[in-house]
Amino acid sequence: MRLRCSICGNWDWLVREDWFECSHCRLLVRDANEVGAVADEIVARLRSGLVDLQRDPAERWMLDPAGLRNAAWRFGFEVEPVAVARGDVRFPPDYRPAQARSAPATTVPHAIGLGIMARPADANDIVEIATHYRTAFARIVVLLDGTADEAGEIAAQVPWIEVAHHPLTGDFAAQRNRLQDTMQTRWVLQIDTDERPDGALLDALGWLVAAADRDGLRSLGLPRRNLVDGVQSASYPDIQYRLNRSDIRFAGRVHERPVVPFVESSLALAGALEHRLDGERVRERTRIYEAMSTGAGRPEDEALLLAPFDPIAVR
Repeated sequence: MRLRCSICGNWDWLVREDWFECSHCRLLVRDANEVGAVADEIVARLRSGLVDLQRDPAERWMLDPAGLRNAAWRFGFEVEPVAVARGDVRFPPDYRPAQARSAPATTVPHAIGLGIMARPADANDIVEIATHYRTAFARIVVLLDGTADEAGEIAAQVPWIEVAHHPLTGDFAAQRNRLQDTMQTRWVLQIDTDERPDGALLDALGWLVAAADRDGLRSLGLPRRNLVDGVQSASYPDIQYRLNRSDIRFAGRVHERPVVPFVESSLALAGALEHRLDGERVRERTRIYEAMSTGAGRPEDEALLLAPFDPIAVR
């Protein structure tokens, strides 16, 4: 048995020489059963204002620059590289011991747009989202898989948002790209009507995109907390690349992902998307996705969603 990573919550550890590596956030540990104590040491170094693993290596863990940024953002810190040449990647994923100055992040204003993919049957959720997040985003746009009349009926209930319409036609990436084009904001958070950004994510959005712009990032992966029939499922962190520059394109009819070079993307572990599902919908979705694209049903995803969350994973 191995514990979930105490930075990102992932349960999958890779073997790299005499290290165990978290396959999500790049944390390397000597013993995957000690990740809790390791997290405390990482936070202590971040609080000190300087993390220099070249001059002062840790005994039980290691982070490269990209991994340190993942950890810093997870614990509410911003990081600045000690030295970086003009034009170089500021936090490269290169397995060199990280060197960076750190400081607590603070909430800052932002001009992010909220984009929502929806169906006419989701009208109540659309109204709830538009009302609850009315002041939290620079702009809210709904792209409805429906008709002009159905879009007009929803727009009449929440006139401060834009409701566009276009048939989904079985292609989630194409629909997300249409929504990207409609947003007219530099950064876009896309959600579905059964998802909600939690309070921690809302508080972090401003400094996250500011840091991303400094680091040359265009796509940020957010943890998604799946609640099936009200119970958190084992499918966590279930990273979703939903916070993107509006020029980013998605690919894949099902399980769509942004098309972006790896060094222009990062995990953004400050907060999460909450995803509320019912068990029957999970089973139905597997069948629907498989019908849309062979192999897209991914029964292993269904099994994780229907299993309860456990901080220990058995391999």
